[in-house]
Amino acid sequence: MTWKTELAAMVGSEHVSDEPDILEKYSKDYSFVQPRRPSCVVYAKNTGEIQKVVKYANEHLIPITPRSSNIGFYGAGIPSEGGLILDCTKMNKILEIDERDRKVKVEPGVTWSQLQTELKKHGMMVCNPLLPHPLKSVLTSTMEREPALIPKYEYNETFLTAEMVLPNGDLFWTGTAIGKGHVGKVNPEGVIPSTRLFIGSQGTLGIATWANLKAVYTPTMSKIFFIPLNKVEDLVEPAYKILRIRLGNEFLVLNSSNLAAILAKDPAEYSALRDTLPTFTIILCLSGLNRYPEEKLAYEEEALAEIASKEHFDLCPTVSGIPDLRETFLKLLRKPWADEKYWKFRYKGLRHDIFFHTTLNRVPEFTEAIGKVAVKYRYPTADISIYIQPKEHGRVCYCEYGFPCDPDNAKECSMVHNLFLEASELAMSMGGLFTNPYGPWANMVYSRAHSYATTLKLLKDVLDPNKILNPGKLCF
Repeated sequence: MTWKTELAAMVGSEHVSDEPDILEKYSKDYSFVQPRRPSCVVYAKNTGEIQKVVKYANEHLIPITPRSSNIGFYGAGIPSEGGLILDCTKMNKILEIDERDRKVKVEPGVTWSQLQTELKKHGMMVCNPLLPHPLKSVLTSTMEREPALIPKYEYNETFLTAEMVLPNGDLFWTGTAIGKGHVGKVNPEGVIPSTRLFIGSQGTLGIATWANLKAVYTPTMSKIFFIPLNKVEDLVEPAYKILRIRLGNEFLVLNSSNLAAILAKDPAEYSALRDTLPTFTIILCLSGLNRYPEEKLAYEEEALAEIASKEHFDLCPTVSGIPDLRETFLKLLRKPWADEKYWKFRYKGLRHDIFFHTTLNRVPEFTEAIGKVAVKYRYPTADISIYIQPKEHGRVCYCEYGFPCDPDNAKECSMVHNLFLEASELAMSMGGLFTNPYGPWANMVYSRAHSYATTLKLLKDVLDPNKILNPGKLCF
């Protein structure tokens, strides 16, 4: 019997495919990671089927690459050593919405579009990253540590507890969900520090079948301010002053390239808009919940105006005279991207991002260094898309530098690839913290962290002695 026949007996023949066009689809994503075809794709519909497939793969030493999203940007779902793709997108139920405990329980295939639409009916939301792709799995997004737009400590960790299928096919519950009578509970750590073990592991240590995610109430009133800046150095002090006294909810910084990509409808409009926008713009959203929202917005606005007066920056209802910009951004901030053309691909059709963590005061230093690498490769620095997302009241920040390119221009793509590698190596050598070691970043990260890599390999030996789960990723 072939793999396909035996797997079909487990999940149904209509849920197994080795059609060439299907295999080609799963062989690549939007990253620079080398494409590789799987031998077969299995579509799991429940936890039991995942367990059966994993146990079968162990018995026959078949690599498994799990996927929960219908879109990929970083290469984590590319089968580096072939084998099976275990597609979990059909497991897309919202299992529970708990308004009292402010949590939502989801299967791995639930997308941002699906979740935020349903939570809106309950006056709630999960804090999302900046305009996520509507097909992106919420569980994947949170396990990949994509940063939330609200830079407060209490919003920092969205992923709480989960059910995992281990590499031997057994079930494991993270955090307090593991305790007797506690399966499904939400404390991510408790006495057992297990949840963080699986976050960022790219499916190499286990496959999540459901997760409890932190939900919050949607503000009843909000007011956005735009703070235009001439250069990146100008953002540091205003950001620290605002964040350290916990003003507002959403707080992010976009350069003109990124802001134009979000607001423009086509490449021609993008170029014209980019040239008129401020070099950088701080976007700050003041918000209030059910209790005295008007009063809360009033005193926060007063405090914000006082900081602006002392630090000599402007608080604006818009930038570059764009009408209704406040309303436009309020509609965008708390849900996934809705237009057919994803905003990161609007300018040239594709974009490759370098992202890492540092402190706000070092952002100008990294921006200058990456800009110099771009000049070396004759890449237009005006095209670089920069997104700065403070976290934990400004204690640290997420930095993202995007390089748009034309996917049909092989020469340009090759140039951007080389630029991407050199700029990544430089940022890492400068102390940038790459918490998601995708693709070529894995060797860069783990060659600098020998003890950590050794410990991870020991853990992999214990959990996955046959090395079947997403081999070729991280340091495995």
